Amino acid sequence: MMLIESKQSSLTIENSERPILSRLLLPLIIAVTALLSACVGGSSSTAKDPIDTTPISSGSSDSTDNSSNNDSVNGEVSRANILLGGVEYQPILDELALPTYWAATSEPSEEMLSVLNTQLAPLSDTFSSQFTLESFALGLKLDPLQSQAYKIDISTSELGQSRVILTLVAVPQDGVLTQPLATAIYIALRQAHQAEGGLLGKLVNHGLALHFIESELKPAHLYQETELTGTALDDAITQAKSAIKNETDNGTGDDAWFNGAEPKDNGVAWKLGYYLVAQHFVRYPGSDAANSFALDPGLFRINLASPITVNHKNEQYVRTGDVANQVGISELTRQASDYIGAYFLEGWNQDKLIALTFDDGPSIYTTQILDLLAQYQIPASFFWMGKNMQSNQAIMARALAEGHTLANHSWNHPHGRSLTSEDLWQTQILKTNELFQSSVGITPRFYRPPYGEITGKQVAFLDDKGIKVILWSVDTRDWNSPLVTVENISDVMINNQHPEVISLMHDAGGNRQNTVDALPGVIDYYHTQGYRFVNLEIMLGISDKR
Repeated sequence: MMLIESKQSSLTIENSERPILSRLLLPLIIAVTALLSACVGGSSSTAKDPIDTTPISSGSSDSTDNSSNNDSVNGEVSRANILLGGVEYQPILDELALPTYWAATSEPSEEMLSVLNTQLAPLSDTFSSQFTLESFALGLKLDPLQSQAYKIDISTSELGQSRVILTLVAVPQDGVLTQPLATAIYIALRQAHQAEGGLLGKLVNHGLALHFIESELKPAHLYQETELTGTALDDAITQAKSAIKNETDNGTGDDAWFNGAEPKDNGVAWKLGYYLVAQHFVRYPGSDAANSFALDPGLFRINLASPITVNHKNEQYVRTGDVANQVGISELTRQASDYIGAYFLEGWNQDKLIALTFDDGPSIYTTQILDLLAQYQIPASFFWMGKNMQSNQAIMARALAEGHTLANHSWNHPHGRSLTSEDLWQTQILKTNELFQSSVGITPRFYRPPYGEITGKQVAFLDDKGIKVILWSVDTRDWNSPLVTVENISDVMINNQHPEVISLMHDAGGNRQNTVDALPGVIDYYHTQGYRFVNLEIMLGISDKR
């Protein structure tokens, strides 16, 4: 039996009523509304102090320690025991994709297991379809003497691990836990990707969680009120901006909104958070609560402006013309128009941003490119092939650690239109994403089809799986290395300047030294024009990982 130590620094959500009679259901929901938000405030400790010192055992087939393996039997996953907060937990409900454990000091009754399975199954299906859960654990325990119907504690760590512990006083009533527990799980997963977020981070966490529940679980009613309009909205925005400024200047500023990590009873924090996130979805086509979960809260700050202005482009298109024997730019523009939010040639907004993107790596040229990006302190995005990743995992780890977007460029660069949607997914995209996950612990959300070849059905198929198709607005033609010089690459980039550029370059597939040598001049030029270099996550307002 493999025990995995976890130092837990938790935040607690408590419900003040005991579930004795069914008539107490409404008070339960009302009580937890005010108290649930304690699952938010751990972002500051997450950034500074590692809470979990050892990752959850994934039980992968290549593990050298058989005692930690999770065996799959009839589609179910058998998990190892773990330690949470110094308490041993044993796996239960192996049929759920959501890793679920019960405190080993007692055994759950058959009734408890049946009720938990019924209530957790929808959450398991929802979260496993949207997120990677390999570093997540839900621990449950029974405490008949506690004064609350239930408590929800969450902890996260800078190792990217998430824990939620649910303490019950009795078998939970139907529906009582769904929304509060969904909020806790969502925020625990989100905080594992976030540094200290302060007041803005807390607002965004709550708002995203509510939108996720609304869009994915589709309840008849949200368990928190969300309407905030007119003078009340203006006052809340003014107060939030002042508090955030005070927080920046003096280190404090959220007292009017939160008691520590807990929103105050007036509900304004929930409402403003919901509003800020809704405005984000308007600004960034294709964004939603599932694919925005890992975004830095700073990206939502613009939504505190009053009034908010959104100025989208009329269309997206490639500036550099057709290439012989490749998909015509008119077809690329048509696809971008037909699949708004699922297929991108450039950013939709009018900001002076540029996203440098590189295809086909990793390779020896990737290291040179990373050195230059580090020298200039700018991020970029890399679309890599699975077959090249196997022997370059140190490069992958470095690129991720330095803040670059890592994305999928198929396994072996096929002509994708010749494949069915399912074959494309299984043999090219999923296979590569699984290698990303096993190598560096992320599952990319962005895919670039080789040669720009993809059918509309494939775009829609991938969008249903949470994958966004990313092409380019400027093709440097650096793939034609015998003919395209450093000067050619620089000229193409400089002569096709426009808001929210997505450039196409390559870090493998041939001699890419000209690409490397052209970068300093391109970077210097765009800096003089007032552009900011960003990764695709920032430009598109969509998380680049699951």
